[in-house]
Amino acid sequence: MNNDNLTDSIEKEIFNTTSELTQDYAELALDTLTSESLLSEIPIVKSLVSFYNITSSIVDRHNVKKILTFLDQFHSNKIDENKLVSFKQKFSENTKHRNQVLETILILNEKFIDIKKSKILANLFSAHIDGNLTWEEFLKISFILRNLNPAGYRFLEKSVLEKDIAQVNDRTKIMMGMTEYIEGEALLLACGAGSKFEQRFLPTKTGIKLYEYGLKPLNEHSA
Repeated sequence: MNNDNLTDSIEKEIFNTTSELTQDYAELALDTLTSESLLSEIPIVKSLVSFYNITSSIVDRHNVKKILTFLDQFHSNKIDENKLVSFKQKFSENTKHRNQVLETILILNEKFIDIKKSKILANLFSAHIDGNLTWEEFLKISFILRNLNPAGYRFLEKSVLEKDIAQVNDRTKIMMGMTEYIEGEALLLACGAGSKFEQRFLPTKTGIKLYEYGLKPLNEHSA
């Protein structure tokens, strides 16, 4: 299978409203993908297994898991059907954009080490289709996500949820402890999810959107 066939399979699965992906692939044992099971007969799974040489590479098996996790999380989101149809129409009208979208999704998933990022990316992509994020915003946030140390998730959430901006530093330091606060601040500054002005740390506008459209939905689903 070549790259064109793979992107075709991913496109088909994105617009498949009766997807057979129904489990938490992040928790799936890698060996299950190559076993004689119902899972291995699902079209998108067969396509991914065919593209990646998963029998000899742990990395490629992990790539398959991340893409399946992305697709499963994407399908778990309630996207307006009319907006999904409209997005599909744009795909058919603009092949260049279609290829950019699909290749970006595949490449970002391959770059992730933390599989939770595949779920976050799926939420961001859903927000883009729903009209909450432009394509440019999606790209900007996704690249920040790629560079964000997973240890920074909790600090990003606390920073965004702090309502009294004037006291965000003092309150967060007390709640988390000085060492954890300094580390969290450094993690967000390093990827662009946070900024500092006159010694005051605040999440950036992009960092806030990363939380609102990427991380927050995960917390809501697990509640």
